Amino acid sequence: MNTTLQKSDAHDKTQVVQDTNKAAETTLRSYQFGGYEVEMEVSDTVFQPTLTSRLLAQAVKIPEGARVLDLGCGAGVLAIIAALKGAGHVHAVDVMEEARPLVEANARRNGVADRIVASSGDLFQSVGAQRYDVIVSDVSGVVDEVSRLSPWYPDSIPTGGHDGADQIVRVLDSVRQYLKPKGVLYFPTGTISNVPRTLEAARRAFGDQVELMEQVEVPFCAEFKENMDVMTRLRTEGLIDFTPKRSRHVWTLQVYRAWV
Repeated sequence: MNTTLQKSDAHDKTQVVQDTNKAAETTLRSYQFGGYEVEMEVSDTVFQPTLTSRLLAQAVKIPEGARVLDLGCGAGVLAIIAALKGAGHVHAVDVMEEARPLVEANARRNGVADRIVASSGDLFQSVGAQRYDVIVSDVSGVVDEVSRLSPWYPDSIPTGGHDGADQIVRVLDSVRQYLKPKGVLYFPTGTISNVPRTLEAARRAFGDQVELMEQVEVPFCAEFKENMDVMTRLRTEGLIDFTPKRSRHVWTLQVYRAWV
């Protein structure tokens, strides 16, 4: 689940960084998430920190020395926040191979490279038999048609499928085997995807041990406003939901906690 940042969340340093170990040019930006200021290199080909990242950073509690998995890590902001909050080991995973060198560079830049390991793979593919105290999942969670209208979705990134819930449901269907006893999962969902399907999968995996942690209303971006016919049709089909608020339309973004 990803959505655009408010301007106050990201400060562009207007510095272009070129590195032969990376697949694309990167831009240096700073973010204030979860009480920490993080400086990061970001690229147009890898998911950048978003409003969803900020809400997850606010919600996530990291026990001192915890083993953490950042699933769908993008450029690595949540992995870095987890390390700054006291994690002893963070495994950052993204389906995009281009993410790994960015995560490694950003971990070094923020002084936590000794506690972050980055790898690429589909969901838990590169995790093996490891188990974690905390898993933070920010995999794609937006209806396919909506994601391709969105300004924050690089064309190379896999989407959440027809109803936006495919990837997070895959996570929820198998996540318990990667959590330690008393382990905790944090995951987002939003009404530009099939929220009922996502929460049904969460309760199938965790029963009543699913709790809403954060919720915000997000105004439509310019691209959504320009395609109101598409957004209205998707709402009529039951794939998304949104609400008129005075002269604008908003959708709802949520972060949940589930535990073993």
